[in-house]
Amino acid sequence: MMREKTIEKIIRDFIAKELTMSPEKIGLEDNLVNDLHADSMDIVNVVTAIESRFKIKFPDDTQIPYEGYTLQFLVEGVQKALREKSPVRKAARAAKNAEKMAEEKTRRARKQIKDKVEELQDKVEELQEKVKK
Repeated sequence: MMREKTIEKIIRDFIAKELTMSPEKIGLEDNLVNDLHADSMDIVNVVTAIESRFKIKFPDDTQIPYEGYTLQFLVEGVQKALREKSPVRKAARAAKNAEKMAEEKTRRARKQIKDKVEELQDKVEELQEKVKK
């Protein structure tokens, strides 16, 4: 996975380019709206560039008001999205989904067997009644 400093530099460069300022002037805790005077379109452009560059989509739980956006916030969001995207996580999710599907198939098969047993028991009872007559 990409190092935090690399992610930080890439995002800092995106912000600097969008706001036409020097990357060195952007601190980790600088608020994009209040400190760097970005407007909502600037933030949308930065986020879009980040998502495109890292081939991610920010998770829904990172959607906060633009006033909460800092370089640190964006770096953490990218790290979280990259962790979720990792092959190990994907494999774990796939295994969990496969396990759920297997449990569901087993449940359905047991139900079918139970229904068939009940059906056969009913037929046995019918035959026993016929034999008695």
